[in-house]
Amino acid sequence: MNLSEPTPRYQTQKAKLSIIEKFKWPHEQWMQDWPLEVSDKIDLEFCLQEYSKLIDDDEKFLLMVGILYALDEVQDDQFELSSQKTIELLKNDFDLHKFTIYYWTLYRDYPNEGDEFTITPLMRNIWNTRGT
Repeated sequence: MNLSEPTPRYQTQKAKLSIIEKFKWPHEQWMQDWPLEVSDKIDLEFCLQEYSKLIDDDEKFLLMVGILYALDEVQDDQFELSSQKTIELLKNDFDLHKFTIYYWTLYRDYPNEGDEFTITPLMRNIWNTRGT
């Protein structure tokens, strides 16, 4: 398993404004951890459906960040359905989301099992099969 951290990738202002407009995500200037702060308002199924319609990599990157925050908060049947769709998208665009996947694995801070997000096991599985 390759535990080296990939090069960080960050959102662009252009992509942020586009995602806010296209997906109607709330936004206020004071929101420091956006889209985490709006993750409970993200329509996960709609975002998963619309993801492949985007052609801009920066928009895809930012949308996936929001999808993962939202996915980490859902439970039960919705989690199962949405996680399968999300995993497929992440595997298909692995290079685009490599840093985001690595972030959610928590390998940097918790190389072994430990304090985890709900989606950490999914991200570790993707990373372990594609990140090597």
